[in-house]
Amino acid sequence: MHQYLIDTEYATINIIDLIMHDKRELEQANKKYHQVQKDLKFYQQQLYAADMSDDLSPMQLQYEYLQYNKRTENLSKQEEFLISQIEELKNLIDAKSVAVSSLCGALLQIAKQGISIVHKNLISCPDGKNIGSEVLKNVIWQGRNQSMHYEDGKFQPPVTNCFQKLEASFGNEFSLSLHSGENFAQKIVIKLFGWNDYQVYKQDMISLLG
Repeated sequence: MHQYLIDTEYATINIIDLIMHDKRELEQANKKYHQVQKDLKFYQQQLYAADMSDDLSPMQLQYEYLQYNKRTENLSKQEEFLISQIEELKNLIDAKSVAVSSLCGALLQIAKQGISIVHKNLISCPDGKNIGSEVLKNVIWQGRNQSMHYEDGKFQPPVTNCFQKLEASFGNEFSLSLHSGENFAQKIVIKLFGWNDYQVYKQDMISLLG
């Protein structure tokens, strides 16, 4: 195993652990978000379905009116609470998504830097495993570049060519044009590479660095 991998092992293990921790929290937040949306829909249906019968005596009507008001008030409060929960969950999901993508970008940077230090350039590096019609070394390199410049959306031809191949192999979730402004680091690290465990990362990097 190359000295670079030994020197970066501690940092890399911690980054991967943080990625998986935040990814689990993100999945839980998404699950709760969808459940709260269902709850909100149910309470809104109950609220707007609340009505009183026309065939009531004056006394019954007064009683039903009071009950109706209590019911709609309770439903309105529940609706308000669920709406605030949805907003909080949206903010949490956004924050966790940014955190996971940033950490995945940092992992790509470490991997790319290893290629640069050991081989000086991309051409001299072994290809590594196939990633669809692409190869590991190029997806690391171009994925890192996309992650660095995703906000301005200005990519060099090697980046666009790489992502066109990824789109052809894995679908339009890797389309730069359809997902303008998105950091693809998370999709690359977790979905394509399966770097959710340090041992997987290490074996892939040994194939590139020796």
